[in-house]
Amino acid sequence: MKKVLLASTALVGFAGAAAAEVSLSGYAEMGVFGGTGIETQFHTDVAITFNMSGTTDNGLEFGAKIQLDDTNGSSSVNGTPAFDDEAVWVSGSFGKVTLGETDGAYDWALTEIYMGTALTDDHSTHAGAYWFTGGDGWWDNQIMRYEYSFGDFAVAVSAEMDDAGVGDSVLGLGVKWSGNMGGVDLGVGLGYQTDSTLDAVGVSIAASMANGVSVNFGYADDEFWGDKWWGLGVGYTTGALLVQANYGEWDAAGTNGWGLVANYDLGGGAVAMFGYGDSGGAATGSTWSAGLGLSF
Repeated sequence: MKKVLLASTALVGFAGAAAAEVSLSGYAEMGVFGGTGIETQFHTDVAITFNMSGTTDNGLEFGAKIQLDDTNGSSSVNGTPAFDDEAVWVSGSFGKVTLGETDGAYDWALTEIYMGTALTDDHSTHAGAYWFTGGDGWWDNQIMRYEYSFGDFAVAVSAEMDDAGVGDSVLGLGVKWSGNMGGVDLGVGLGYQTDSTLDAVGVSIAASMANGVSVNFGYADDEFWGDKWWGLGVGYTTGALLVQANYGEWDAAGTNGWGLVANYDLGGGAVAMFGYGDSGGAATGSTWSAGLGLSF
């Protein structure tokens, strides 16, 4: 989601450093939500993100980010704040290294089938949903990822260590390609992840056409989640309007679901949002939400 400057940007000069920058951005939501067995109620959410970046005298780039979020439920206010999504990175001609709460190489390489956004992510949290997370967060959720791009291709490797020494590290490998064929923007990703006992393999294909139609397909055999999954999303964008429908299905669990999302960009960082998710198979029920997303 778009993030723009909230307050001010601090430019700080250090001896031995070419430049350093600290910026602040924010995001808020307001609206209503409900569903099967859920009383219709109000929703609010507020988050502030701190981004830091700099460049050394010899051109080495570095940065960090951390998010301050409320931890109360979406229908409550005045919760205890908590820090989240902290990560530090360094990049140069050698590629980029990121350490912290970041995507493993498996997730990094794969494109989710979902487009748009909703207050409570109804369109992407039904019983048939999957986000290519694989084994990310299997241990302490502190992941180191190295990535390198060359032309239309990019490759990454990652590791998440077990601090307690009980199990093996979760290792990941991801490869992705993006380009244009016959006027269609294409993206293909392939990811693999293992802890020497469990494995995950996933593939994603995303296509965007000049007429505004987008198609996303994904497949995964994920032993971390204990199942095989496939999903398809079809969306359409025209002017400020985006709509998408998606369907996903788990094999062994016998669950499936479909989602619908509609976003309208009001300009200035404000987006009107509607989301709906319906679960079927072994899990049934539906959820919905409607409101505004506000970027600062």
